[in-house]
Amino acid sequence: MRGGFKAQVKRDIKAVFNSDCEHADKVPVRYNGKNYKIPVIFDSDGEKDRKIVIADHVGGIFISYLTVFISRYDLAVMPRKETTIEIDGDEYHIVNVGYEAGEIRLDLEMFDE
Repeated sequence: MRGGFKAQVKRDIKAVFNSDCEHADKVPVRYNGKNYKIPVIFDSDGEKDRKIVIADHVGGIFISYLTVFISRYDLAVMPRKETTIEIDGDEYHIVNVGYEAGEIRLDLEMFDE
């Protein structure tokens, strides 16, 4: 194996998991003043996909939750919790950030009507 295990993981993340031909969608991302057009995996499974009414008595306002995965090799910086990121034209608040084996996991929320 050329380059060892870590090099193989990096190749697999790019070629398989984050491939826009396999799992990801190549979309515009704006973070920290920089624009990217990179593969993003959207994970909107059952519980996180639900909309929750905000308890401040403002009618018709909801919070939408979404988890995304982005290759660390495609994004120049590691996003920080409590900042915003724009993905495919929608602006999200970053609730949690995780990182494992070259993959960034972002738990996001967005106010919606």
